[in-house]
Amino acid sequence: MIKSVLLLFIACFICYLPFSRTPDYFDSDITPALIEARNTGVVAVFLESGKQYQVALDPLVYQSKIGSRIEIRYELSAPQHAKLNQVIGYWLEPKEILGAFFILIVLLIAAYATTHRPDAASLKEQIEFKKEDTGKYV
Repeated sequence: MIKSVLLLFIACFICYLPFSRTPDYFDSDITPALIEARNTGVVAVFLESGKQYQVALDPLVYQSKIGSRIEIRYELSAPQHAKLNQVIGYWLEPKEILGAFFILIVLLIAAYATTHRPDAASLKEQIEFKKEDTGKYV
């Protein structure tokens, strides 16, 4: 039963991911951005339609990468809401992982509760069940 719950959870989570991203996975564009140090901190700067946009970055991680390029994913209708095209940050966010883990725990508890100690009458019925004879195509 635990295997079934895990397979169901993984299948649902994989189907959920591409349709829940912001910027939208299917309608967004990817562009290179330059990592720069500014007064506000470390940012990734990119151009869209001649206008400059920036995405704030974690200074601890990207301080040593100033001057290099990184991929940004954004929607043409809202380039100010761009995100880094990475697994952590775009595909998986910490609060989303925490929520998914909570849902998995609830599913595992429900699976365990329904299969751990079956009712005696139900168990007896399952043991005494005999499949009736049917024809090959019936």
